[in-house]
Amino acid sequence: MKVLLVDTNRAAVPIYQALLQGGHDVWVVGRNPSEPLAKICPRFVQMDYADTKRLARFVKKHKFYALVPGCTDVSYQVCAEVGRGRFSGIDTVEATMSLANKAEFRKLAQQLGISVPKEVGLDEATGLGSVIVKPVDSYSGRGIEVLRHPRRATLAKALKVARGYSKTKEALIEKFVIGQLYSHSAFLRAGKVLIDFVVREDGVAHPFAVDTSCLATSFPRAARISLRKDVERLSKKLSLVDGLVHTQFIYHAGRYWVIEMTRRCPGDLYSLLIEYSTGFSYAAAYAAPFVRRKLPRNSGRPKFVIRHTACPKTGDRPFWGISVREEVKMRHFIPLATLGEHLPSGPLGRAALMFLAFPSQTKQTRFYDKLLQRKLYDFS
Repeated sequence: MKVLLVDTNRAAVPIYQALLQGGHDVWVVGRNPSEPLAKICPRFVQMDYADTKRLARFVKKHKFYALVPGCTDVSYQVCAEVGRGRFSGIDTVEATMSLANKAEFRKLAQQLGISVPKEVGLDEATGLGSVIVKPVDSYSGRGIEVLRHPRRATLAKALKVARGYSKTKEALIEKFVIGQLYSHSAFLRAGKVLIDFVVREDGVAHPFAVDTSCLATSFPRAARISLRKDVERLSKKLSLVDGLVHTQFIYHAGRYWVIEMTRRCPGDLYSLLIEYSTGFSYAAAYAAPFVRRKLPRNSGRPKFVIRHTACPKTGDRPFWGISVREEVKMRHFIPLATLGEHLPSGPLGRAALMFLAFPSQTKQTRFYDKLLQRKLYDFS
């Protein structure tokens, strides 16, 4: 079957591999020929897939059996717009936009009784200890700022910055919620959660850009059941098709607040974290509804794996390598920079993506803490 994967980022590579293993003739589109999947796939077509009219003409011309969104919000949105119900596994445009826009999602969540951080206006914000200002439609922490004891002037400045990162030029102010960030990946079948995973997520290089994560094997059962019910209520309200619903949320002292829910595959090779930790073929499960295959449900006994993106503490120095301070088992190492490249500090200076494996949860916890403290490795 002829399939079009709408993404060329490294995070989409496992999806591409799963489609190939399923016997499909896979094409990929993206505007950047230097991205990994553009180089890997012999049927790469250079195209800005955000241009929906051009993409629609391309899809019609080549008579693809399936459209498969990749790991970006834009990818899923354009697939919904181009598909218009003609392709399996893709929601309606209306349902897609209800999730994509943070302001619209908040209204929907409140209607369904899903706990979300409280949105506040300028007057109320100035009376709070801490608020967070964010674009309604950005990603990877871009344009987000936490303000302590905010004043009107600082709020106005933060809103201006946030709007600059928004395609719709819209931003909002929320009451800042303290807690641990997690994600919940649930696969739906007929509106019910078939299988799900909870992952702890942290930002070492930037507080709003996840670069360190692991399977949360001891996450409270009651909260997990409640998250499943939230996903199922959302599915019923929006008539979601079978497939992935990925949720980010903050958990603290028995309560949680949902930050966002998406239907796209999460980035930074999240799929491999689940696969290496449980044996569950996450990428194949994600791709299944688009190519009219049944969702798998098998997963094994959890293993102790950490996903980490290495970024330098200081920028503007040539990258030569990474040296570890203690011996670790490298399950998979994906270079993101070339030798001699001058990397900026923070999340924009990504050098490598690592999957580290450990024989026990005790060792996993110890090394996780070392990563959070930036004490496991050094940049050469």
